[in-house]
Amino acid sequence: MSQEYVATPAGLSGLITVRNVSRLALVVMALFPTLWGFLGLINDATDFNDTVVNAVKPMIEMTNTYGNPLQQVRAITAPWAATVGLIGIMSVETLAGIFGLIGLVMMVRNLGRSSADFARGKAWMMLGCLFAVLVWGIGFMVIAGDYFLSWEAKTMPLSNQLGGMIYFLPNALGLILATLHREEV
Repeated sequence: MSQEYVATPAGLSGLITVRNVSRLALVVMALFPTLWGFLGLINDATDFNDTVVNAVKPMIEMTNTYGNPLQQVRAITAPWAATVGLIGIMSVETLAGIFGLIGLVMMVRNLGRSSADFARGKAWMMLGCLFAVLVWGIGFMVIAGDYFLSWEAKTMPLSNQLGGMIYFLPNALGLILATLHREEV
């Protein structure tokens, strides 16, 4: 056989198109901000106090760094700050989940409809990805990592940044794919 081809059952040949498969790819990518947003909310809400005490408080107080006085001025030691910080994290995660879910539902409902109809759902999915990039990219990788210096922690250095990157990358990829996605009108 000198020709390479993919045989498609007759009933599926009209469904397996670049437009449909690219739309399905965006639907799958919408699962990242949606699921991680809601799972982040559930995980933080069900273990709120321990997360405040064991994760957020030591990070913003910079207790696990090397104690350079020129850097320690960034530490936030107000007793309410860690609670407010976690509420902020949870809020942005939740918004990523909500916007991702709206986009997911709208894209699924509009899979066979016009490009404009599908694009309305895609816009919501992109908003979910933006909030995910904000919390896990900017929040964990930049603010926790470099502002609060978690990258130089005495124990488990880079854990905040690497963990944030694991969440950030698929969401950033979803945002990039959705931004580049164009359909013939």
